[in-house]
Amino acid sequence: MGSGSRLESKRNLVQYRNMTDQQFADLMAREALDLAPIKEFEIRINAKLEEFDKDYDLSDMKINDKLLLRALAQAFITLEDYEILTFKLRGEGVNDGTINLINSIEGQKSKLRTDISKFQDDLKIARKIRKGDREESVLNYIEGLKEKAKKFYEAKMSYVFCPNCNMLLATIWVLYPDAENKLVLRCKRKLHSNETCNTKLVVTTKELWEKKGSNKPELLPESIA
Repeated sequence: MGSGSRLESKRNLVQYRNMTDQQFADLMAREALDLAPIKEFEIRINAKLEEFDKDYDLSDMKINDKLLLRALAQAFITLEDYEILTFKLRGEGVNDGTINLINSIEGQKSKLRTDISKFQDDLKIARKIRKGDREESVLNYIEGLKEKAKKFYEAKMSYVFCPNCNMLLATIWVLYPDAENKLVLRCKRKLHSNETCNTKLVVTTKELWEKKGSNKPELLPESIA
């Protein structure tokens, strides 16, 4: 007796007569999958968890994450079982007795795929999310290094301005800023009058150091001053 004939005979039993076709199809789907013992199911779940562990870093997962991961494993296993069942039913020939059952299973498969996607998003183990997080993390690290280097550079440099036109003449770094290292600079900035500023500046690194790194600290931006 084929699957369709068995379903039709079962449909006529007293306990199923008052069920809608959808209710009966859902019940048959659950019964069809309720074949393996619990021990076997646990073995399959553990095998699926081991697969996850090979692909993703699961070492620091909290209890809630572990429960979600187990639910994800169950969803994958159930989807696999539904796929096998659908294949078997179609192999026996689709008829009136199996159409509702197959439609019900397809609906369950669609729901499982949605659940699986949500579990992956919640756990952040979907490959696209993990890749995105990794790329973002690297970019943030590089940007952080750049910002630290910029601040270090700004903190160590001294800024020398022309005392006449406020032109930045030099940024310097010396090993011993509190020593009497003398700097002689001349400003060659073109003024609006088309004349050259030509201001001569003599300053020591000690003077710059005592004024927090500049002969005119009031001209420094707040991030440096």
